[in-house]
Amino acid sequence: MDKVQQADEQAIAYQQQLHVALQEIEAEVMRAKKLFPTNFHNQHEAYAVILEEVDELWDEIKKNQKKYDLAAQRKEATQAAAMLVRLLVELV
Repeated sequence: MDKVQQADEQAIAYQQQLHVALQEIEAEVMRAKKLFPTNFHNQHEAYAVILEEVDELWDEIKKNQKKYDLAAQRKEATQAAAMLVRLLVELV
């Protein structure tokens, strides 16, 4: 397999992973919207919520560097991304 073909296959695999991640983020946005149906009151509130989610991700990352809980990290990363997307949608 040549380098171009290998790069193409890596790009396809990455695109598939991206698609799964984006679906998970969308599902989390909708879950959060059901729990908290009103829009953020302002960008300051949105920032606080986003910062809380990023802090929770950081807490997961710091827990045990010898044995990461990748599922927990993925969950927190998804929640942080979902709040960023929610803000993005509400700014339209």
